Amino acid sequence: MKGSNPAALSERSAQRRSEAVLTLLIGALSIAALFLYYFKRDLLLYGDAVAHINIARRVVDNRHPLTSYGQLGTVWLPLQHIAMLPFVWIEALWRSGVAGSIPSMIAYIVGSLGIFRLVRGRASALAAYFAAGIYALNPNLLYLQSTAMNEPIFLAFFIWTLVYLDEFLRATSPQAIGAHVMPTHMKPERALEACGMTLAGGAYTRYDGWFVAVIVVVVVLCIFVRWWRRSADSAQRKSMAKSLIELLVLNALVPVYWFLYTYCVSGHGLDFLNGPYSAKAIVLRTTARGAPPYPGQHDVFTAALYFLKSAKLNVGAGFWGQALFVLALAGTVAAAWKFRRYGVFLLLWLPLLFYGVSIAYGSVPIYLPVWYPFSYYNVRYGLELLPVFAVFLPVSMDFILERLNQSVVRIAAAVIVIGFVVGSYVSVYSQTPITLREAQANSRGRSVMEHALADSLAKLPGSATLLMYGAEHAGALQQAGIPWRRVISEGEHPDWDWALVDPARYADYMVACQGDPVWAAVQPQRAELTELLSIRVPGQPRCTIYRRGRL
Repeated sequence: MKGSNPAALSERSAQRRSEAVLTLLIGALSIAALFLYYFKRDLLLYGDAVAHINIARRVVDNRHPLTSYGQLGTVWLPLQHIAMLPFVWIEALWRSGVAGSIPSMIAYIVGSLGIFRLVRGRASALAAYFAAGIYALNPNLLYLQSTAMNEPIFLAFFIWTLVYLDEFLRATSPQAIGAHVMPTHMKPERALEACGMTLAGGAYTRYDGWFVAVIVVVVVLCIFVRWWRRSADSAQRKSMAKSLIELLVLNALVPVYWFLYTYCVSGHGLDFLNGPYSAKAIVLRTTARGAPPYPGQHDVFTAALYFLKSAKLNVGAGFWGQALFVLALAGTVAAAWKFRRYGVFLLLWLPLLFYGVSIAYGSVPIYLPVWYPFSYYNVRYGLELLPVFAVFLPVSMDFILERLNQSVVRIAAAVIVIGFVVGSYVSVYSQTPITLREAQANSRGRSVMEHALADSLAKLPGSATLLMYGAEHAGALQQAGIPWRRVISEGEHPDWDWALVDPARYADYMVACQGDPVWAAVQPQRAELTELLSIRVPGQPRCTIYRRGRL
C-alpha cells in the first residue's frame, strides 16, 4: 500500500510541514491586512458588503424568530451568510464589519493553500511556492478578503474543486504520472466525494459556481467512463459508482433547493433572475431612459474584452498587467502543449466564459476607469481570473527552466519572471488597489448619507419602532446599532405589507428616502406625521425622518 511506503510517508510529512508553515505565513498576512483596513475604516465601503452582513444579522435579529430562515433573501446565494452567523450576532463584530471579514479571511487562506496544492501536484516545489505567493500577495485580493465580499469564498471552493478533480484524475490514471507529477495520496472515490462537496460549496456561494459545476461534472463523467472501461475490479467499480452518484445528486440539489426556497419566500421561483433585486432589475433602475447599451451588452466579444481588462487591472497597472497577461498566456500555451500533465489547469479559464456570457446577456455590466464609460462598477469580478495568473506564470517559468541547462541562465530566467510579478504588484500599491478605489468611488454619497442617518437614528428612543426600506441604507442602522427586531423592513412579512398601508399605525418613526416604498407610503399621510429631519446628499435621494403624530 502507498500509505505504508516509507518514502511516500516521508514525502507526505514534508508536504504537511510545508503547508503548515505556509498557513501561518498567509494567516499572518491576512490578519495584518484586516488591521490595516479596519483602522482605515475601509471594511464597509462596498454597499454589497454592508448588505451581506445585514442579511446575516437579520437571521439572528428580527421581529419573527420562527421565520428567521426566510431572511436570507432570494437573490444572493446563502452559504456566505450562513458562514457569518457564528459571528454576526456579536454586536461589535456586526457594527465594525469584522463579522463578514472572518469567513472571507478563512477562504483566502484556504484558497492560497489550494493554489499551492494544485500546482505542487503537477510542477516543482519552487513553482508551487511561487504560485501561492502570486495569489496570496495580490493587493486586491488582500483588500477583498478583509471585507464581507464573497469573491474570496467562491475562489477557495473553485480552486479546491480543481485540486480534488486533479487528485481524482491522478488516482485513476497512474500511467500518466511522470517525473514531474506527484503521486496522489487520496483514494479516487474520496477525491471524487471531496470534489463534489467543494463544487456544491461554490454553487451555494455564487451563480458562477452553477456554470463551473456543469463543466466539471462533464469532465468527471469523461474521466469516470474512461476509468470504468479499464477497471475490472467489481468492488472498486461499486465504490466509485456510489461516489459519483453522491457528487451528481449533491450538485443537482443546489438549484432545486434554491428554486424551491425562492418560491417559498417570494412566490416566484426565478426571483433571483427577474425579481426586484435581481441584476436585471438593478440595470433597468440605474440606466437612464434612452441611454446607449452598456459595453458588451449583446456582444460576447466586447464583454470578454472588458472582463479580461478588469482581470489585468486587478494584477497590475498599465504595462505591468499586460506583461503578466502575456506570461499567463504563454503558460496556457505550454499547458495545452503538455496537456497530459497540465490539462486540468485549463479549467481555471472558466470564469472568462461565464462572464463573457453574463455581461452580454445577463445584465452584469463591468465599467472600467480606463475604458468607456470611465467609471467603476464590478471591476472586482476580474479577480476571478487571479488563479490563472497564479498558476500559469509558474507553469511558464517551469517550462522555461526545464529547457535550460546552465544554472546561471536558469536563475536569471526565474528572477525575470518573479521580477515582473513584483513590479506589477508594486504598481498596484502605488495607485491604490483598484478594488479599494472602486469601493471608495461608489460609496462616497452613500457613506455620507448613512453617517448622517445613523447620527439621527441613534438619538431616537431605544424602544421606538422604525419603518424603513432596509435595502438602501442598512448601514445607517448598523452604524447606529439599532436592532433589526425594532425595524419593519421589506423582509418582515406581513408587518411590512400592513405598515405600508398605514405607516402611522404600525411604526413610531419612518425613514423615507425619495423613490423608495416608505416614501410612497407616507406621502398620503403627511398630515398625520411630523417631519423631524430631511437629509440631502449630492447624488443620493433625499431621506426624511418622520415621527407619528403632530406636534
